[in-house]
Parts: sequence; C-alpha cells; structure tokens
Amino acid sequence: MITMMALFFASCGKDPLLTEGISFSVLGDSFSAFEGYVYPDSNDVWYCPPPYNNIDVTSVEDMWWHKVAEETGWTLDKNNSFSGSLICNFWGYNAGPYYSPHSFIRRMDNLGNPDVIFVFGGTNDVWNGAYSGDYVYSDWTENQLEQYRPALAYLFDGLQRLYPHAKLYFVLDTSLYDYDYTGQEFVESAHTIARHYGIKCIDLYDINKDWAHPNAKGQDAIARQVIMALREFNV
Repeated sequence: MITMMALFFASCGKDPLLTEGISFSVLGDSFSAFEGYVYPDSNDVWYCPPPYNNIDVTSVEDMWWHKVAEETGWTLDKNNSFSGSLICNFWGYNAGPYYSPHSFIRRMDNLGNPDVIFVFGGTNDVWNGAYSGDYVYSDWTENQLEQYRPALAYLFDGLQRLYPHAKLYFVLDTSLYDYDYTGQEFVESAHTIARHYGIKCIDLYDINKDWAHPNAKGQDAIARQVIMALREFNV
C-alpha cells in the first residue's frame, strides 16, 4: 500500500512523506520512552518532565518520533518503548530477571495496526554484554533467543508475520562502534540480518548525548536523519 502511494505521489511531483492517513509504531528502548507516551503505560521510561538527569528533553515535542510525526503528518499508533530493554532475552547481568521479560521479542506483538514500524534498539544488548550468538534464521531455541543475532532474526521474522502490510525500518545508533569490538560486531550483524529479511537500516551518526542518552539536540538529529533516510528509500 505504501509503495503504491509513494509511486503515485512521486509521479505527481509531491513529497511522498506528506501523505495523510499513514500510521506508524515504535518498538524501542529508553531512547524513545517519554513518560505518558508509551504503550502500555506501565512500560518503564527514561525521559520525564521536569528534565531528568539534567537532560534538556523537557517535553514530548522534543522526542524524535514526535518530530517525525510533525514533519510528515503521519499518526503515531503505538510507542511500545521500554527503558533498559534488550532485543534478546539475555539474563546474564544484574537486572536480567527484570528486563528479560520485557525484551523486544516479547513485546513485538503489541504494536497496533501500523503502516510503518520503526525498531530502534540494540544499545542495551551491547551495554549489558549480551552474547552475539550465531546467525539463525529458523527453528530458534530458548537458549538462542537469549543471544543477539538469533533474537534479532526472530524479531524481524515475527514482525513480518504479525504485520505483513507494514514497512519495517531498523534504526541503529552507530556510536556503538565506539563502545568496543562488541559494538562494531553488533552493528555489522544488524546489517547482515536486516539484508536477509529485506529490511532497511537507518544508521544514525553524530547524535549528541548527555548521560549516554540523546539530549534535545540529539533527538532532533535522530528525527532529521530518519526523515532523510525515508526520503532516500522513497518510503
């Protein structure tokens, strides 16, 4: 549906992003979680007014996904972001028993009925030392789903099955390259797995942060880079 709309508006010389009636959902972590704007509302958040941890993200209007909605005219369906969550069900760290039940792969079936899905994560997998695992594209075991590569493949496979009409994008903070070798490995693994499923990656660069989280300038940079990528991909 979206591809047909994009072709139609391209032929008319109009910006395909400025199309009414498109809805989008976000499956994310703390980078996308603002108090009062997550679903379900019991999800843990990072950003909340007044400024938390001295980060100058003071209102929901500062969030990247809100800026994308304003720029495009699209409507947010569900923002299922949970602060601290990993892609995989990794238990091997202090908070594992709490965060594992809230992993991306356990929340992917609760995104509404969107036309576009932004998956924005992987950061906590790197920060918490999740194992990379092997490239596994079917018949996943519970042990494999505690590892990044198999879990990411399971996530993409599941999203395509659950939302067959939605366009999927994986938003990836490439500053993980600077974390250590694991960060580089996880970024490159994400590209490999996304290619396998025909999913576009939106690589983010030069995102300003405070306390390891995007500040207002960083959130704005995320929004601008997401919108630029959508135009490049022709939605």
